[in-house]
Amino acid sequence: MNDEKIIELFNNRDERAIAEVQKKYGDICHSVSSPYLPSSEDREECINDAMLALWNSIPPECPRSLFGYLTGIVRNLAKSRVRAASAQKRGGEVQTV
Repeated sequence: MNDEKIIELFNNRDERAIAEVQKKYGDICHSVSSPYLPSSEDREECINDAMLALWNSIPPECPRSLFGYLTGIVRNLAKSRVRAASAQKRGGEVQTV
């Protein structure tokens, strides 16, 4: 299915849109997230979060490139997970040099 038809499914709030995106771009999403998230479970969770973000943003957004829009979401979510995992917990001990 082409991207225009998939975006039309999103605009019509048809849940088949998610299945079509996963079928067409699922492997690419894994490739985009794998440098940031070595764990397959983390990658799956990131991609699921990306599908939810895609569902929530189309409409009102109407991306010219579904591929670019989706991979941007996946990359940003993966980077956010890395930052969150490496952030010092609140109330943690501060180390001085």
